Amino acid sequence: MQNNTFESLSISKEILDSINKKGWKETTDIQKETIPFALNGKDILGQAKTGSGKTASFGIPAIEKCMENKSLQVLILTPTRELASQVHEELNWLKGKKNLTLAAFYGGVGIEPQIGQLESGLELLVGTPGRIIDLIRRGHIDTSEIKLFILDEADRMLDMGFFPDVEWIIQKLNPDRQTLLFSATFPQEILNLSSEFMKNPEHILTSELELEIPDIVQKFSKIGRINKSWALNNILFEFEFDGQVLVFCNTKRMVEMLEQRFSKVLDKRISSLQGDMSQNAREKVMTKFKSGEIDMLISTDVAARGLHVDGVNLVVNYDLPTQVDSYVHRIGRTGRMGNSGIAWSLVSFEEIAMVSMLKNVHGLDIKESEIPEINDKEKTHFSKKKDWNEHSDMFGMVSLGINIGHDDGMNHQKIFDWIKGLIRISDLAVGSIGVEGNRSIIDIHQSKVDYVLGAIAKNSDLGRIVDVEIL
Repeated sequence: MQNNTFESLSISKEILDSINKKGWKETTDIQKETIPFALNGKDILGQAKTGSGKTASFGIPAIEKCMENKSLQVLILTPTRELASQVHEELNWLKGKKNLTLAAFYGGVGIEPQIGQLESGLELLVGTPGRIIDLIRRGHIDTSEIKLFILDEADRMLDMGFFPDVEWIIQKLNPDRQTLLFSATFPQEILNLSSEFMKNPEHILTSELELEIPDIVQKFSKIGRINKSWALNNILFEFEFDGQVLVFCNTKRMVEMLEQRFSKVLDKRISSLQGDMSQNAREKVMTKFKSGEIDMLISTDVAARGLHVDGVNLVVNYDLPTQVDSYVHRIGRTGRMGNSGIAWSLVSFEEIAMVSMLKNVHGLDIKESEIPEINDKEKTHFSKKKDWNEHSDMFGMVSLGINIGHDDGMNHQKIFDWIKGLIRISDLAVGSIGVEGNRSIIDIHQSKVDYVLGAIAKNSDLGRIVDVEIL
């Protein structure tokens, strides 16, 4: 039986005390594989999945390798300010009672206080490429003493165009340093770069190149855009705020609208996070959310990566993202470090194709679920409106079942001609027609469903009034 405890990793008492206080019981795969090699001075090329405990897998060795002498020994690069702040926060509590000074430096805030921190002395620095380059050029960072360099989310660095900056920084480092590189995927550019500046790295590919999803329940519900607030309200009341809630939208306008809308009807602490906010304002919101002072956070993707909040038990995609990677990182905000969680996506007609891709191409286990009903009128803050989008497929077709078929002498052409005779309707608005013994299924475009239903209810051209059901 394998020993998956932190005690088996030969790490210091201060870090073990912090881990035990946090309640972590066992190492994750990436931690178990990475930490021993990193402690032994090996370069590492690691694939890290979202919510896997990756930060601790490089953070623990980083802290262990620091001597308490106020000289900069560890440099960690991240692609965004948010991730830099998150990594700094996690390492700060991991170090426990070790007398080490850590800092996170990034743009969008004044550089003078950061220069002051460097002059006072620190052992470990987390930062974004632009600000680190600025400080090196000004002569405030001595790169010669850095013995451990960590590149986090290398693929995102590549996507954001930071690779030239990363290469510039690497060229300034001590060639004898140890290097750890983490990435969710490995494009050829990253492999080429690693071969240039890493020394026989250990390849830790715990998930090969597949998507890695936390152990959470994934649900989706077909719902028209006009009824999404109704759906979110009902989901929240079924959830009963058993933990914190994170709601994702694709636009800043929708984030602001939802915050206003739900702050009026829910007696909960609700806040929002989006790109137009100042860095200081965003950090204040994230600090409050992490400390449990916010019950529900409504956000754009600015918070999707690097937001480590163990109390998030429900993530709702109010809007489905257009990229698979964004979906994975969004839902990875729940079910962290082995905890359970729910990710519920509200999917409109325009978003159905994305669900099909997630399920059929990437093999994600996303189950279609009905929106829970609420019988308590005091909790029903939004009324449900009729919207055929909720019943249509990705082509906008709604399936209608009628209680007449082959047994009644019907065939495909007769039903088609009958529908065309009911109302003025384009051939393109009538989809597939399936005729069975005593029933038939007709696909009608959502824009014509109301007209067809109204006409059928009054028509007896087939010898009797036909019963219709929405499938």
